[in-house]
Amino acid sequence: MSEAWETLTFDLSTAPAFTYDRVVLFFDFGVSPVGNAAYTSARIKSENLYEFTYGRVEVRAKLPSAGGTWPALWALGANFDEVGWPASGEIDIMEHVGNNSNIVSSALHYPSNSGGNAVTNSTSLPTATSEFHNYTVEWTPESIKFVVDDELIHTSFVNSIDTPFNNDFFFIMNIAMGGSLGGVIDPAFTQDTMEVDYIKVYQ
Repeated sequence: MSEAWETLTFDLSTAPAFTYDRVVLFFDFGVSPVGNAAYTSARIKSENLYEFTYGRVEVRAKLPSAGGTWPALWALGANFDEVGWPASGEIDIMEHVGNNSNIVSSALHYPSNSGGNAVTNSTSLPTATSEFHNYTVEWTPESIKFVVDDELIHTSFVNSIDTPFNNDFFFIMNIAMGGSLGGVIDPAFTQDTMEVDYIKVYQ
């Protein structure tokens, strides 16, 4: 359906016992849009399948490079359908845009600190689109720290009982196209990928 999310569900319970070692997201499978056709964004989430509170989360990924791509590895409060956003809280482990491909960022969104007022920081990563890197959040009742390849990005957040970061969250992996952060889409764009080697949670 045009201009709406479409949910695709894959049941691999009866699949042969192959070793699946990564998830690769493709846009439009190399088919260029015709006329004014919109680009496609995609996401995979663990809502109602895997939700957790606190721990060290590590995601190993290689990011898309095309102008206008906006990949993110993040977690959303599992109660968002009850309390809304940003009251649910949002933990952006990694965000990146193809129009500024040498920079990766992380952010926290919560009441009074959301959208353009989020708690955020970034770091230079010249090989973000050509090599796999580890994107990590260390989340405890006292603090939330963001790390890339074992290098600290920032520790500017002190967690407390007054924040939404003390409840279950679920994972989201997505690539948006364009938008407020993704910016102008390269007119020559046909396809790109985000490869996720693994997601590990240590508790």
